[in-house]
Amino acid sequence: MKKLNLFSTPDNREAYNNQMHTLGRIFTWVALTLICAVPVAYCIAAKVSPDWNAIGKCAIFAVGYVAIGVIEALSYAPLLGTGGQYLSFITGNISNLKLPCAINSQNIAKVKQGSEEQEIVTTISIAVSSIVTTIVIIIGLIPLAIWQGEIVTVLEPISPYVIPAIFGGLTMVLVAKFYKIAVIPFVACIVICVAGYLLGFGKSLSQSVMIMVGMVISCISTALLYKKNKI
Repeated sequence: MKKLNLFSTPDNREAYNNQMHTLGRIFTWVALTLICAVPVAYCIAAKVSPDWNAIGKCAIFAVGYVAIGVIEALSYAPLLGTGGQYLSFITGNISNLKLPCAINSQNIAKVKQGSEEQEIVTTISIAVSSIVTTIVIIIGLIPLAIWQGEIVTVLEPISPYVIPAIFGGLTMVLVAKFYKIAVIPFVACIVICVAGYLLGFGKSLSQSVMIMVGMVISCISTALLYKKNKI
């Protein structure tokens, strides 16, 4: 078996995928270690221990986030590619930054889904997005540190509209590009949400619940459309 060189230039798609998976796992564990080290270091420095009772009460909520993470990993994979997915999950802000950037770059380059060109274009766009985001955050922290109170007061009225605007724009792009696949789960989720609020159980239809419902409906509807040669 040929030994894998992590820093060599792969000569085929299989070697590239193996290299990306190996590097991705390494840096994912490094990132997880650093993230977990922050609260541990704080507890050691402050000489305090976590409130295990409070953590136990949040266990179910944490499991819900694990489910969302698994669903996101499965649903984002075709759009982000191998390298792009590892980059996105390590750096974060997938749905509001990395995914729109990846889709936009694919549309501009007019690459075929699943092709090597899509993999390259997507990985480069996500890498550039991560670098630009880091630079913008660093630049933004300077005035925020100086005029924190004033900036928060000015931006507070518009803050509730930021996330809906991002998701609205992303939704329209995806629905327009994959309308045959997207229309059925999109409409079904809207109907379920409206019916839930009218029947009085709307509060139970959280984001995590609707993501799972939408995924199930999307898989079923896409499979049926594929069998009928509609897509």
